[in-house]
Amino acid sequence: MGYRARTINTRDKGNGYSAIEVVLVESNGEPAEGAIPDVLMVNDDLETLHFVQNNMGEFVGNLVRVKQMNERRAEIEENARLFQRNLEPLFSLITATAKDHILDKFSHSLRKALLLMAMERYSCDSDLMCRALGLTRPKLEKELKRCGLVNLDPV
Repeated sequence: MGYRARTINTRDKGNGYSAIEVVLVESNGEPAEGAIPDVLMVNDDLETLHFVQNNMGEFVGNLVRVKQMNERRAEIEENARLFQRNLEPLFSLITATAKDHILDKFSHSLRKALLLMAMERYSCDSDLMCRALGLTRPKLEKELKRCGLVNLDPV
């Protein structure tokens, strides 16, 4: 995987900047499937431009890593929705038989799905959620934070 960059120099009210359009390309030089150009805005200072040009490989590597993280996040969100929809009947069974902290045994997606089901079923009541999932309150808050959920007690 490589990249193709195009630089446009512009002056706006005395301030110079360059817009560098970066497109990820396959080894044959064709844009990667679904490639959307990323634009880097860079101060038009000669040292800055040389730094960016000399380190473009690192910039592109970071762009690729961010895209992969976003794809992974979307995959986790989709898995959580699927788990929630398909495993709802099992939620009662799992929580009814919970004696200890049960979330340690599950993937991130399943944890999030179980937490979402508990939040919905118990109207975000932390005490009821803790009892159903076999968690202490600090552990519940940690799990909610880990899954990007906000703990909202009913008003």
